Amino acid sequence: MSSHEEGGAAAATSIPGTGRAVSTHQTNTTINKKLPEIAIAVEEGGFNLSNDDTERLNSLAKALEGDRLFEPKAKPLIRKVPSTLCIPKDFAKYFKPRVISIGPIHHGDPALDGSEPLKLILAAHFVKNIGVEEKKLYNIIKTEIGSLKKCYDPKELERFDDEQLAWMFFLDGCAILQAILQGDGEEQPQSKMNIKNDLLTFVHLDLLLLQNQLPHEVLRLLTSSSSNGYGKNFMESVRRFIENNVITPAEMKEQQKQKRPSPSPQAEMKKQLKQQPSAQEQEEAVHLLDRLRKRLILEKTKEGGKQFGRNWISEFIRSSSNRGRTESRYSQTFRNVKELRAAGIWLKPSPSSCLKDVSFGRVCCKGNLWLPPITVDDSTGPKFMNLIAYEMCPDFENDFTVTSYICFLDSLIDEAEDVKELRDSGILYNGLGSDEEVAKLFNKMNTDLVPSPTIYSDVKWQVQRHCRNIWINYAAQAYYTHFNSPWTILAFVAAIAALLLSALQTYYTIK
Repeated sequence: MSSHEEGGAAAATSIPGTGRAVSTHQTNTTINKKLPEIAIAVEEGGFNLSNDDTERLNSLAKALEGDRLFEPKAKPLIRKVPSTLCIPKDFAKYFKPRVISIGPIHHGDPALDGSEPLKLILAAHFVKNIGVEEKKLYNIIKTEIGSLKKCYDPKELERFDDEQLAWMFFLDGCAILQAILQGDGEEQPQSKMNIKNDLLTFVHLDLLLLQNQLPHEVLRLLTSSSSNGYGKNFMESVRRFIENNVITPAEMKEQQKQKRPSPSPQAEMKKQLKQQPSAQEQEEAVHLLDRLRKRLILEKTKEGGKQFGRNWISEFIRSSSNRGRTESRYSQTFRNVKELRAAGIWLKPSPSSCLKDVSFGRVCCKGNLWLPPITVDDSTGPKFMNLIAYEMCPDFENDFTVTSYICFLDSLIDEAEDVKELRDSGILYNGLGSDEEVAKLFNKMNTDLVPSPTIYSDVKWQVQRHCRNIWINYAAQAYYTHFNSPWTILAFVAAIAALLLSALQTYYTIK
């Protein structure tokens, strides 16, 4: 009869090196005396698990049942800057507000003690301008506090109760709307407070920081209760505030040229409806920074014969080049502006400021690379670094458009000469200072960034294909070396004309 059939018998095992046989029951008893916890036998694996081991293994199942912190969401939570973003030492200031604190993350910061009186003054002017009692506005926010709390990382709200959060959202939302109205250049029926321009500029910069955001729903709730139309004026100021952070000087000039007096009230009404924020910009926006990103990547309908011709040529070249493609599009390196010019590629500004509006076209030996224009000033670093940090948030599902655009520009810019070429082409407007400062800014912003492997991959592949053509390179280098200036072209034409005249003179002399 086997030991299993007897029920209480134990199998004997020998201990290596001793020659003695010891029962497994005796061995288990010895082990159990040494361990403080009770061992649980696992017959399938032939080994024992302690209580601690069982808890550790059960934690894997609990992790699936709990909150999925890294699961992408349609509306990501408002949270701190991700730890995965390697911030240069001189860039750490880009994520901290200078004047005003918005939301719970920086609330109570001793360095921002002066922001509370400023927010109270701004909020008081907003209540006066909106024409709604402060009790009604506050009650609206207090009623929706449950849904507004879901917009934040729960860890950031642990030190506040619902009443504190409701007052914080009410005060900060009113202050944001009034501060944006203060900087609006359009004539508004509402009154404005006396505030210095430098202080207002810093407030506007603080409104676009990732850790200084308020749910966009708060702004909508505060303005939707107005029955006199002033709420729409405030939201229109928000739209222009976002637009001013995107538009370039060239687009400003174009808009000024197109401005004409309205012939009738009906035309003015149509114009106002046309200027209303789109559903993508307003309804789906999580906060102001998210709305700015949506505006930067918003692809507008392109009109006009010049733009149509450019797209037609680019699409034809792209479709014909894809037929014979045998190598991976993602393994392509890129060159700076100086090397592209030497290869016969000229830079052209795209008609829109959408970061996805990057394309390449080639006519004979000349290639054209279209890039969206950008203004570089003191606000460029904080604005784009916070957009990059927002794209790196663990619960934000996106295609890393802003991150890829910064990496793309960094691949084009290596030194000050590259910045000068971008300026001369009308793509970059330098309001920062010297070209060296601009080059250093983009080189530092690209520290340890991971761009999307798909965005701009087709453009990079076409540029590489153009640069690898030997005959195109020879022709481009000859043109770039000998015909880079109009005076050299005139000299070449004059030399050809002189040779022709000499030949004619010789021919008639001989005849």
